[in-house]
Amino acid sequence: MDKRFQTEVMNAFARRLKKAREDAGFDTAKRFAEALGVEQNRYRHWERGTAQPDIAMLTRICRLLDVEPNDLLPLALKRSRPTTESNTNAA
Repeated sequence: MDKRFQTEVMNAFARRLKKAREDAGFDTAKRFAEALGVEQNRYRHWERGTAQPDIAMLTRICRLLDVEPNDLLPLALKRSRPTTESNTNAA
C-alpha cells in the first residue's frame, strides 16, 4: 500500500474518531479510553493517526459511540451505489 495513501486514511480516521467521540458526549480522550478499557496513551495514538485499532476494538468503539464502522472509515464504500451504464455492461 502506498505510504501517502495509508497516512491519509489514518489521519482521516483519526479526525472522524475524535469528532464521533465528542458528538457522543465524551469530552476528553481520557474519559473515552477509560470507557473502552484501554490505556489513555494507546487511545491517543488512534486520535493522532499514528496507530489504528484492530477490528475487535473498532467494533467496541462503534458500539460505545453508537456509530457504524463506515462513519469512521475514510473511503469506505457506501451501501447504495448508483448503477451506471459502464457498470452494467462490464459483466
